[in-house]
Order: sequence, then C-alpha cells, then structure tokens
Amino acid sequence: MKKSILIIFLLSIAISCKQKTESKSNESKDYTILNDSLNLELNTIYKQKSIVGFSVAVVNDKGTIYDKGFGYSDLEKQEKYSSETTQKIASIAKTLIAVSLLKAQELGKLNIDDPINKYLPFKVVNPNHPENQITIRHLATHTSTIGDIDAFFLNSYVIDTIGNSKNAIPYDYFIKADSKMPLIDFIKNLIEENGKWYSSEVFSKNIPGEKFQYSNTASTLCALIIQIATDEPYEQFARKYILKPLKMSSSRWSNERNTGKSDSRHYIDNERVTVNYSTNSYPENGFITSSSDLAKYLSELINGYSGKGTILNKENYNELFKKQLSQEQIGKERNGTLGIFFEHTNGFMGDSTISIGHNGSDPGTLTAMYFNPKTLIGKIVLTNTDFDFDESVMPEFKEIWAELGKYEKRLN
Repeated sequence: MKKSILIIFLLSIAISCKQKTESKSNESKDYTILNDSLNLELNTIYKQKSIVGFSVAVVNDKGTIYDKGFGYSDLEKQEKYSSETTQKIASIAKTLIAVSLLKAQELGKLNIDDPINKYLPFKVVNPNHPENQITIRHLATHTSTIGDIDAFFLNSYVIDTIGNSKNAIPYDYFIKADSKMPLIDFIKNLIEENGKWYSSEVFSKNIPGEKFQYSNTASTLCALIIQIATDEPYEQFARKYILKPLKMSSSRWSNERNTGKSDSRHYIDNERVTVNYSTNSYPENGFITSSSDLAKYLSELINGYSGKGTILNKENYNELFKKQLSQEQIGKERNGTLGIFFEHTNGFMGDSTISIGHNGSDPGTLTAMYFNPKTLIGKIVLTNTDFDFDESVMPEFKEIWAELGKYEKRLN
C-alpha cells in the first residue's frame, strides 16, 4: 500500500516572468534572473516526462518568491499544470491536523496531554497495556501504539463516480462510492473492540509513549478528537482557523464537493490515469490544494517558527515545532525526530539540509513541504504521478528537489 512506502522514507529522505502569486512584500526584490535559471532547469527535468505534471513553490517569511507549474494536469484534454492547479497532497495534510489540534488547545477545548478516552464516545484500550492510557500527545507524535492494519487501507479509498474519463483505472484496493462513511464510524470500526474491522493487532506491544510508530489511523483519530472536542466537523474547524485567515480559497478536503474545475488528474504512470477518489480517512491524507495556496500556509508556518505567526499564539507555535521525541524513541535508524506531526529531518531526499515539514505519497501523488529553520526559506513540490509503477519517477522528483536546494542557496 502507498502508506507503507511513505513510512520507509519518512524522516530519512524526510519563476520566469513575475509570478502572479508573488506576494507584495517580495515584489521589491528582483528575482528574475534566479527565476529564469530555475525555469530552465525544471523544464529540462520535466522533459524526462516521467512525471505528468507538477508545481513547485519557494517562500520565505514575507511570502511567495517563486511558484510555477510544469507539464499537464490532464493529458487527455492537454490542460496545463499551473501553480493554481489543485490536487491531493497526501500526508502533508497531517500538518493541518497539528495546527488545528493546537488551535483547539489555545481555545481551551482540549489539552494535548488529556487521555483520548476523555473525549471519545467509545473506549480505546491497548489490550497489551490496558493500565496505560493513550493521550492526544501520543497520537500527535506517533507513539500511541495504534498502528495501521490492512483494514485501514482496504476501507479508506472511495471511488468518486464524478468526472472520470473512460480510460481511468481504479487501484485494486479502492472501494465503491457508496462505502463513504462518517469519520467517527470509520475510526470506531477499526479500533473499538466491537468494531466491524477490529483486530487486536492494531495495537503494538510497546507501552504508549515509548516508541515511534508511524500511524495514519492514529492521525485520523486525532482529527476525530478535535471534531468532538470543538463540536464542529474537523474540516469546518480547520477552514475557520487556517484556510480563511490565510485566504486559501482554492483548498478543501476530499470529502467535500468540488466547486471548481482546477483539480488535476492523478496518474499511475505517464500514460495511465487513475479514477478520482476520496478517502474515509480524509483529515490525514485528503487535503486538496495548489502550490499557490500551500505557499501561503508554509509562509505562515515560517512566521510561526520565528515568533511572528498569526494563526497560533507563540506558546502553541513553540509546542508545534518543539522536538517531542528522543533519539531512543524515534529509533537510531531515522535521521531526525518529530514535533507535533511535523518532521525534523537532517536530510530529505538525500540533501544535507536541516528541515521541518512533511512529505506525502498516495495513489497518483508524491509531495513534499519543508522549510529551513536557519534560512527561513520553504520549498514545496506537488506531483500528480505515482512512483510505484515507474522507477524513474522518484529520481526525477529528487532532481526537482535538488534544484530547489540550489535555488535556496543562491537566494542566500
């Protein structure tokens, strides 16, 4: 499954004319020469044509410096991929759960050190350690002992019957459109003892809080707790406190109706397209956005890290980015540690840069969003092509990331 691939590289691999999305605060600086050079390099990489379409953005604390799309969002219709093209960004969505969680704490709706059973209308207990309570912090640092069993993947990806082309192909674990369900039902079926898909194997033998174990299930459960504690649908709460203040008007979650026509197709490889899909676990992997919108979010995160953020107060921004786990907890084989859902990596995709952020991988998508805490420069890559079926996709993605690294050094 796609998520298992993501775990492997999690924490270890971790434009010409004036851009329309360039922020006013950056307009006083002329980046034309640097942007022209980056355009040429990225166009050269695109000509390899392993990735059907992609966009990249570079931001700082003042706003967007570079934002441009390459290739196609729809090969059949020959629609170009632009900085305004929207697509799923997979596990980068977990960072919005993190910000929403600490906003809920700031508003007095919850405390991240509360036990999860304080909020849930059903009981969640690790049968290997029934005396040890699982806390919200455990969920947000992937130390809850709640793992991902096959039932998670086999019941999450729901075929969307709208807008598919005749040649669109479903993945073998996609389920029918009528299988969409409320967030609470999806989670309860997985981890409540009487749940339809429950297995004691969902829980590891570790003590809660003891060891890092990447978990999409725990991430989705965290979003459910936010929903229950705030008495608002998760996506409604996140929109109110993240999307609206940042004017991310093109962004939404996969469980919501698409009111625009800017969504990219998602490609199995550079010839085959997959069907449109939503997910029952949408808070952790179903956020849909553009590089233009995501750039606004990343710039705010950089400001939050440097004490100038507007979405959270300083105390909660400090909590968001604070290193939460020791090397012993995270594991010696991983090159970095974790904040609240945010990775601290010492080298994403083989580079040597210390970065904070997240990456993502799902059917027909591979993405990354990180910022450098020293230079306060952030980088985004969104692609609409899977890497499981064409071995040249990942090297091409690495080349794109490497060029953004060179661009960052030239900016400094």
